[in-house]
Amino acid sequence: MPQFRLAIATRCFRQSLQTSFKSASGLNATGVQLDLNNEVSALSLSDTGRRHLLHHISELNLSVAGATFPLKHPLTEETELDRRVSSLRDAMTFAYSLKATTLCCRVGRIPSDHASKSRQLLVEILSDLARHGNHVGTILCITPTDDSAEDLLALISEIKTGPVGVDFDPAHFTMTGRSSADALRTLHAVTSHVQLRDGLRDFSGGSQEAAIGQGAVDWPEVFALLNEMDYRGWLTVIRTQGDDRIGDMSRAITFVRNLLPGI
Repeated sequence: MPQFRLAIATRCFRQSLQTSFKSASGLNATGVQLDLNNEVSALSLSDTGRRHLLHHISELNLSVAGATFPLKHPLTEETELDRRVSSLRDAMTFAYSLKATTLCCRVGRIPSDHASKSRQLLVEILSDLARHGNHVGTILCITPTDDSAEDLLALISEIKTGPVGVDFDPAHFTMTGRSSADALRTLHAVTSHVQLRDGLRDFSGGSQEAAIGQGAVDWPEVFALLNEMDYRGWLTVIRTQGDDRIGDMSRAITFVRNLLPGI
């Protein structure tokens, strides 16, 4: 199996799920990342439906590269907290039934005060989810929310009940004025999924997502570091802005294959 595997997040197509699979196959991706909150869920799919879904994906020479579960509120917001955590637990179980070993989720900004109630609550929740992940076989991966690499690593180091990974987003660090390469050096041991997303930051402090290769992420350095750390997970193309998202994702795949021959 090649070291790097290339996927596309189906939500970025803004098409029906079945059409998104065909689009991803047409762009020569080898995997798809599914949104288990908005595209497909355990409640909407029977066991037979799940088998048919996996068969259809396989027929297009694709694999389920992983899953994501967008939350409407931070994980520590106490309103409907039990329901939010329960939904995440169910999504982790469902992800594994789809052969996805990572579930990416934005949990909200990490509280800086280690003694605060919200920080302690976040550690408690993540510990519970890590324990559940150990049981079902899917790792929860934190997508950063204006967090530094050091803060992410410090939080994850507090979780002792099982693995919690990082959904590494180079664009996030670039758009918040940080070095994506330095962040990867810090987070290499806990990086379980990598987004292929680019971004720009202007002199006034503003930022925006950019097509891959047109932003400020140093992709040759990022890929060299991933190779050095022997990263074996998926690289997922994500494009959430722009007028030609499908074209940008197609060009992103070409860009990455030119930098990583044989992928």
